Amino acid sequence: MPPLHPADHLHDAQEWGLAMSRLLDCFIVETPAKRWMQKHLGHDDAEFCLIWPFTRAQNGYPTAGKNNAIRPHRVMCEHRNGPPPTPEHQAAHSCGKGHLGCVNPWHLNWKTPAENQIERYKQQGGKLPRYRLRPDQVDEIRSMKGRERTVETAARFQCSEANVRQIQNGQTWRLDRPGHHFTREEVIRIKNEPPRRGMVPALAKEFGVSTGTIYRIRLAQSYAHFQDATSARSSEPPSQQQTNEAG
Repeated sequence: MPPLHPADHLHDAQEWGLAMSRLLDCFIVETPAKRWMQKHLGHDDAEFCLIWPFTRAQNGYPTAGKNNAIRPHRVMCEHRNGPPPTPEHQAAHSCGKGHLGCVNPWHLNWKTPAENQIERYKQQGGKLPRYRLRPDQVDEIRSMKGRERTVETAARFQCSEANVRQIQNGQTWRLDRPGHHFTREEVIRIKNEPPRRGMVPALAKEFGVSTGTIYRIRLAQSYAHFQDATSARSSEPPSQQQTNEAG
């Protein structure tokens, strides 16, 4: 496919139509998503975000097409700025709202991964994340894979999305790190232990873990793959649970 030029430079109506057709060829078949793209390629409001109304990936970014292989924000970026300088270039959002589904072509431009990351830090106030995760927090991050969006997990634990993905994929904080690794029998016992006052701190002391780890196991927020264990609910009042969690 021959290179496309920025939309602002396409003065000839026939060339404009051909350019849009080439960009939308990636949709292959006629779909509501394709028709929406046809309608909004010429979006001219540079102030407010234009939110993608269809499917989005786990990290919140727009997707379309078979197996969600098309990235609508990249199509919009190419329409506005021409093709990416290299295959590695990313469609960066000046608004910082890509994870919320923005596809406004006026908010998009090509940046290298490093440039895009720097821009993200600036949008977050210019501070690099320095939050040190605890082992029990890592267990919870790992247990949330497929249960919530990566961007939401990262926000809760004040770390980057890349860090969350690396933890969930076993690239960092490997499962073979030193520490207590619960067996199926131990998890079943923790989940089915009858609730009583002081039970959670006692289990935490026995296994050498935090009370938060015990609570997460009992609520199936971690080690949820042990499906044959029946989750128990603690009958301790919320005020007592908060006290134990802090300990």
